[in-house]
Parts: sequence; structure tokens; C-alpha cells
Amino acid sequence: MEKTYTERIQIYKSNKLAALYPASKLRIAVLYMVCTYIISTLKFTDVLLPLLLLPEFLTVLILCKLSGVMKESWKALKTITFIALFILLVQTFFVPGGELVCRLGLLTIYETGLQTGISLSFMILNIAGIFVWIFQTTENREIASVLEDSGMNYKAVFVFTSTLQMIEVLEKNSKIIMNAQKARGVETEGNILIRAKAFVPVLIPLILNSVIGTEERVLTLEARGFSMPGKRTHLFQVQRSGYEKIAEVIAAVITCSILAGRICLWIL
Repeated sequence: MEKTYTERIQIYKSNKLAALYPASKLRIAVLYMVCTYIISTLKFTDVLLPLLLLPEFLTVLILCKLSGVMKESWKALKTITFIALFILLVQTFFVPGGELVCRLGLLTIYETGLQTGISLSFMILNIAGIFVWIFQTTENREIASVLEDSGMNYKAVFVFTSTLQMIEVLEKNSKIIMNAQKARGVETEGNILIRAKAFVPVLIPLILNSVIGTEERVLTLEARGFSMPGKRTHLFQVQRSGYEKIAEVIAAVITCSILAGRICLWIL
């Protein structure tokens, strides 16, 4: 039997973890951040380093793997790891304070810099990682639908979702412009100087296309009655997987267990 248009625009996910309701995913993320903060208070070694923050990041990898989005999340996770590593190196080698831990030629590592670097970089790794999982398992229209159902103004929802889509749109347009510039003989690959020279010929068309696209988007929205007053109905409805309560209870139990364990360690 052929599906109706309303049935075709719905999102059907076979993976129950990825199909969790977006609000449930957000609550799980909040509990995960609470766990991250609690774990960051556990210090090890003589320098008092929060080393458990690194193995905690395995939770994000496990969630992505179980949700079936490991391949899609890998690029974003690599970028986050690079940023965290950069922060770790800068904080470790260029922030003085406390006792001298070790000296590597002209570089010195102080206690304060090492503590701050590991704590800050690993917390960024974990918090950004859990949001990568959320956005890789949740489409923008699901987020928009949930936000409107929660009472947010539809105009604010449109601005928010458009911002999320902007990065993807700009990346796609930049690749098209780069290919067009290559076809015209412009060098876009090579060392830093060559890439810098090719930046302006790519940037100007990218900005112009964005401005033109914005005007077209405004006309399209007005043609569909975006600014018209009145109650709005939605053909698209976010489906629940039915495992939301179980997932939230498991996350809450884990969080309470970590909190109880931390309190016991603090008392002892």
C-alpha cells in the first residue's frame, strides 16, 4: 500500500537509542555533564590530576557506536580532540604557577598549568562529545518540532534551526566554489601562502551567495504565510521510541551512583 505524503515525511529510526525523544537526549546530556563535573573533582598523582575524565570520554564513543552514528560522528570528534589537545599543550607549557613538574629543553611544565590543561581540555572533550552524539542522532526538524511543542516562538525556532543548518550550507557552497575556482585555473591547494591567496576569491562569492540565498529564503517563507498570525499545525510529528523512561532512569541511576561514591570518598 502506498504511503501518504504525511507518512512519507515522518522520520523512522530502527535504532532505539538514536530514536529517543530529543528532550530525553538533552536530559541525558545534562546528567552526563553533572557526572563530568563530579568526576573532575577526583584527583590522582602527586600533582592532583583529574585523569578519570579521559576514560569517561569512552562513554561518548560507546553511545555513538550503539546509536549507529560512529562514522558520521568521527569527523566532529576528531576536530574536538584536536582542539582539546591544542588547549592542553598551551595550558601545560605556557601557563606558569605552582611547583615545577619537569623541564623539556626550553619548555617548562608547572603544576598549575598541567592541572588546568588536563581539566579544561578533558571537560571540553566530554561536554562537546555528548552534544555531537545528540546532533548526529537528531535531525534539525526534530529539534524544531520539539522546541515549538515546548512553547518557544516559531520565529525563534526558525532562527535557531537556520543557524544549525548554516555551517552545513556554507561548507557545501564553499566546496562548489573551490571546484569552480580550480576549473578556472586558480591554485587552491599547497602551502599556507597559496591557500591564503585563494581565500579571497572563494570568500567573496560565498558571502554573495549567502546574501542572495537569504533573500530567496525570505520570499519563500512569506509566500507560505510565515508571518501570518494564528495557530499553526504541523504535518511532521516527532515519534517516541518508547525507551525514553528506561534510558533516563539508567542515566539518573549512574549519576546518583557516581555522586554517592564521590561523597563516600570525601567522607573517608
